[in-house]
Amino acid sequence: MGEWRMLTTIVPRGAGEKVARAAVAAGAGGGTVMLGRGTAPGAIMQFLGLGERAKDIVLNLVEAAKAEAVGVAVRMAAAKARARGIAFSTEVEAFARSGNSGKTEWREAKMSGECANGGEGRMAIMAIVNKDYADDALAAARKAGAGGGTVLQARGTASEDDAAFFGVKLVPEKDVLVIVADGDKAAGIVEAIRAEPCFAEKGSGIVFAFRAEAFTALGS
Repeated sequence: MGEWRMLTTIVPRGAGEKVARAAVAAGAGGGTVMLGRGTAPGAIMQFLGLGERAKDIVLNLVEAAKAEAVGVAVRMAAAKARARGIAFSTEVEAFARSGNSGKTEWREAKMSGECANGGEGRMAIMAIVNKDYADDALAAARKAGAGGGTVLQARGTASEDDAAFFGVKLVPEKDVLVIVADGDKAAGIVEAIRAEPCFAEKGSGIVFAFRAEAFTALGS
């Protein structure tokens, strides 16, 4: 399988669309923009664009071979827009798109004792679906062993050309479902979400998973 990375970019509100378009032009398959706000105090953090301001959080799934080129394009777009912020990437363990009857693509194990279906530890699972379908995906995930999840509101950025590659339809409003689960349950949860009717139609969403490192339960 081709390996994937998730590129996360945080920039001031209004710059997310420009960053996402630059990523697509450089080879990313599409993108999702979420809204947030920075809370970091101090002159240095303000200079970096991480102060208390409205933010766009851009998610792009990128084939690993194209990740460097996409990262360069994102940095150039941010500089051109004078949008200070941060960008980082995460190795994706599993990736599946809606309307695909084939198997979920799992990253090949690279460490001794590491299993391609999640192995030990925790996995973060993210499903991006059309608006109002996150609850259905979460219900399926719970039946497969997930303890719960968080739903975020976002918007898609794919054009018609992007949709043909990335598999995300031009439906502006999106729900983003985030779940943290035991590694040995990750494969079952991903497949349960894929089996939902909201994933049957090609272009209606994607689901992917990555390792949750340094996991801590708060308030216990």
